[in-house]
Amino acid sequence: MTTSPNWQRKLLLVFRSEKRLNAGKIIKNYESKSFDAMKATTLTESMCNIEALTDERKSTDLEKHLNNLKYQSLGESELCFYHNTLIILMRRKYKIDYIFAEFERLWLAESDYLLENLSLRWIVSACDTFIDHSDNTHRAAILMNVVTLMNTLRAYETKNFLQRPVDADSMPLIPEKTAMLYAGDLPLYNGLTYFRIGTDDSLRNMRKRYHKFYKADKLATNMLLAVFEKLQHTDSAFATLRALHKDDWSKWWLD
Repeated sequence: MTTSPNWQRKLLLVFRSEKRLNAGKIIKNYESKSFDAMKATTLTESMCNIEALTDERKSTDLEKHLNNLKYQSLGESELCFYHNTLIILMRRKYKIDYIFAEFERLWLAESDYLLENLSLRWIVSACDTFIDHSDNTHRAAILMNVVTLMNTLRAYETKNFLQRPVDADSMPLIPEKTAMLYAGDLPLYNGLTYFRIGTDDSLRNMRKRYHKFYKADKLATNMLLAVFEKLQHTDSAFATLRALHKDDWSKWWLD
């Protein structure tokens, strides 16, 4: 069996240590702060090291990465940033069991606040984290619905972007095609049809089935339903179908 030369091992150790360097100090800064205190604190520029900001998407240096993220999160609460910091520490494999226990404690105590104030990006990251580290298989299975939903939507939006002219922000609906889908079922592929806009009850039924997950795990189901509802109020395919819907009985959104 061959072994790596000493310089390669040393380089690997440096890389790994840099990814987690000062993680303990970062966590210690939050030990004396309550969740309520962090909710009441808004991130400002004075909390960032402006001179240390970089254009790196994901710096190997933990402190640089968190400083960049904090700057990107100006105006948000410290609690949201703390939540996101916990996820980053787990991704960098710093005391995963200890950090996950704190992450889980945060979600059990502040789920309503987090679902209202976190972006979809970080709610999905939270779902990934539960899936990766929770021993609760029901929770993981329910939250896979969030990840699948979001990745499917992102794949659709990416395809849409690739087919759209560079100078066009969005493409208008074509009245003739809208009329066709109002009129009835239109084949898609492999036995599927496009949504029958105006009256299709597929999304309503999906939401009803989501509700059944409450029997298995309330927290995970709340996360799933919150993400689904947020998507109805963004510039997404769901919002387009919602705007065209006419049947009050089969609507799938709350308001």
